[in-house]
Amino acid sequence: MKFIGIDIAKDKHDIIIIDDLGVIIYDHFTITNDRKGYKKLHTVINSCTKSVEDIRIGMEVTGIYHENLRDFLIYNHYSVYCINPVLTSFSRKSTSPRRTKTDKIDAIAICRYLMNNFRILHPYTPSLYHLTELKQLARNYNDNKKYLSKTKDELKRLLQIIFPEFTTHFNPYSKWALSFLNDYPLPISYKGLHLNTLAERIGTHSNHLEQAALIKQLAKDSIGKSSELNTFLLKCTISNLLHYDSQNKGLKDIISKKMKLFPQIMSIPGIGPINGATILGETGDVSKFENKHQYTAFFGVDPVIHESGKYKLRRSSLSKRGSKYLRTAIFSASRVVCVGNLSKTNKYRSKYLAMMAKGDKHHNTVIFAIAKNLIHSIYKILRTNTFYDNNL
Repeated sequence: MKFIGIDIAKDKHDIIIIDDLGVIIYDHFTITNDRKGYKKLHTVINSCTKSVEDIRIGMEVTGIYHENLRDFLIYNHYSVYCINPVLTSFSRKSTSPRRTKTDKIDAIAICRYLMNNFRILHPYTPSLYHLTELKQLARNYNDNKKYLSKTKDELKRLLQIIFPEFTTHFNPYSKWALSFLNDYPLPISYKGLHLNTLAERIGTHSNHLEQAALIKQLAKDSIGKSSELNTFLLKCTISNLLHYDSQNKGLKDIISKKMKLFPQIMSIPGIGPINGATILGETGDVSKFENKHQYTAFFGVDPVIHESGKYKLRRSSLSKRGSKYLRTAIFSASRVVCVGNLSKTNKYRSKYLAMMAKGDKHHNTVIFAIAKNLIHSIYKILRTNTFYDNNL
């Protein structure tokens, strides 16, 4: 059997081939990250063996740069193992006390890790097309949500400089307020405007003329500082906020339509289209996990265990390994199911209330305890292709 270690980079990949005794049979070489480089690798592999069944290929999951090569090798019927870089890093460090790190050394470390562990590793199998789509859609939505939050903070900061009184009496993030502030960013902008003109732009449920008079009075007495720079920044911030908000509305519509293909996970309390899409997209095919504990560890909510001699860590923290998107999604789902305004009576909420009643644990500690239960339910439902039952 031959083992191939590939150190992934953006423009090139470094490769080593060894046999099952750990002897290098094809020394370090580099291929470019294009079709010509892929064909070169295919030719080299064919020169080392007559059967693809004798080949095991390992590569680190490095951003997106490994995906094209991975798909090319799978198309040519090779067994490809996508390995966590943390594992190969530990493997490399265990072979030498020196801190030397090169692409060649990394390729050898991948080779040897694969050689020693391929029997317990699972070769990569292409995810369902819909799951790959969900991963990309959910990540874009969650990233936009983060940018949206930062943009709102920036808007509030600028208004505190330009027109601080406005935020005290009105919601600056409402649709009418954003349009209003974009056209009239400075307190001086309201001077000379007729009350009826202002009233037509106001979208509150109160008396519009009364609100228009309030805005004019606030503008007249404002302590805000007017400047051309702040005006420009305010308009840019409003434009960005509307842009991200519009994108997320479109993404949410697409995600909601695609999640109709997965009604099982949507039947679980606290799991909506966004959280469901994030969980399905990030975990991929659930059959690759042998048990619920492996599945839980993939979320990074398993505890850190540290024991040595008589020493035992009393209060452990979360490992926080794996996808940050997964942890955010399961924490959000757990909060919704436990303390959400629309949450109904369910076994998770009942357990949450019972644990909080004892008064010996922090709120977030209890939430993550519920999150583990929720993960176990998700695993069981996806593996058995059944729907949520509160009695089970």
